[in-house]
Amino acid sequence: MRAATAVDPLLFAVAIILAGCWSAPIANVRPKGDPRLIQAAIAVESVRSPAIVQSVDFQTRTVVVRNPADRAGTVYRFGKRVSNFDQIRVGDEVQPTVVEELTVYVLDNGKLPRSGGGLQPVEADAKVLAVDPSYRLLTLQYPNGRQETFKVGLGARLAQMEAGDDVVIRTIEAVAVRVRPR
Repeated sequence: MRAATAVDPLLFAVAIILAGCWSAPIANVRPKGDPRLIQAAIAVESVRSPAIVQSVDFQTRTVVVRNPADRAGTVYRFGKRVSNFDQIRVGDEVQPTVVEELTVYVLDNGKLPRSGGGLQPVEADAKVLAVDPSYRLLTLQYPNGRQETFKVGLGARLAQMEAGDDVVIRTIEAVAVRVRPR
């Protein structure tokens, strides 16, 4: 019995030391390799933050929304599959689900070499924070520190991606919307 009590404090000390070794992943590391395009047009779905409708154009199926944290308005084009589009009114709170395309790059100070020579600036929207190929998850970190994890398709070249890669995000269209009238 005495040996077990002497070992308990030692195990506790080792556990505390090992727990202190863990650190959260960071996206501001420099990825390996030359600047290049890793993959374009990775389709993902994302649920946007709730926002207030500023204007609705039923002809073009577009809605301008403004999030309290965002000074500028965001324009969403709603696809034909959105059955409750006609219920949206100015002042409503909406939470759209959008289809986006991710393009992943290795950039050199925000620039990518052009095929004819010279450098082309690329404005990234986020950085890769973590890649989990076993579950096909790609976690991004935005400049404001917010993180978002996407489930990507089988065609995504996750083995070529790593923390610190730059990502450009292009919203294609809203495919669903939750509407809360005000």
